[in-house]
Amino acid sequence: MRIIPSATPISSSDRAFNYGDGVFTTLLVSEHQVELLPYHISRLEHDAAAIKLNIDIRALEAAIAEQVKTIKSDSGDNASPKYVLKVHVSGGQAGRGYARSEDSEALVRFSQHPYPVHYDSLANEGATVICAQTRLAIQPLLAGVKHMNRLEQVLIKHEVDDAGVHDAIVCDTQDNIIEASAGNVFFYLNEQWYTPSLKGSGVNGVVRQCLIDSLLNDNCSLHVGEYDLSYLRKASAVVITNALMGVMPVQKIQMPDFSYVDFDVRSDAIVALKTRLQTALQN
Repeated sequence: MRIIPSATPISSSDRAFNYGDGVFTTLLVSEHQVELLPYHISRLEHDAAAIKLNIDIRALEAAIAEQVKTIKSDSGDNASPKYVLKVHVSGGQAGRGYARSEDSEALVRFSQHPYPVHYDSLANEGATVICAQTRLAIQPLLAGVKHMNRLEQVLIKHEVDDAGVHDAIVCDTQDNIIEASAGNVFFYLNEQWYTPSLKGSGVNGVVRQCLIDSLLNDNCSLHVGEYDLSYLRKASAVVITNALMGVMPVQKIQMPDFSYVDFDVRSDAIVALKTRLQTALQN
């Protein structure tokens, strides 16, 4: 594994460029601390193993810490209280062909981006979403993995932009709810939280996993399974989660028949879920 300076041009033989052979994670850095870092490290280790990519996870964790330290030092008094740090792990440079050679060395790049400040207002107002027409393919070998083959999400984002909404609920090819365009989904029904199974597709987000751990550790009711869109019509609250937005309430969903379902963005259940995440961030 080798750390590549962000300014280094991407080689035409890079496997991430040619085949999407790699994994990535997107970190929120707040007050020079990476939020949910253990979950990001655990996912990078899991996802790299899933695509047979050999990385030194402890060296990568140290490199992330050094990158944050460098950014803090370089920015000085102008340091932003929040920013986004993307960790991009490529399968390396291995010439032509799908097969990755045994001596192909994983390449790690970091990139820094502004925090999307519109998330702060959406956290209070709630997001308006559609149900995407694009369906996610079912592939258990890659289910849950945040790999670099994200063409489905590109198509979904086109739908979101064309509709002029904030996000989309996305189903698989068997009409099971899986996730949002770039986050996971939880819904509250009969005083219990539900979240879709990711056994066949989707990305296991760090906030999703954190909330699952928190709820189960406290013996709270949580259901993980296969649910179609009819469940959302019965739900009293819906949220989208990811590392940057945290727990984002959904205000309104436009269903496939163009009817709307409204939700309480300030429900006690959402407040409690946000509190769980905040507690985890402080520990």
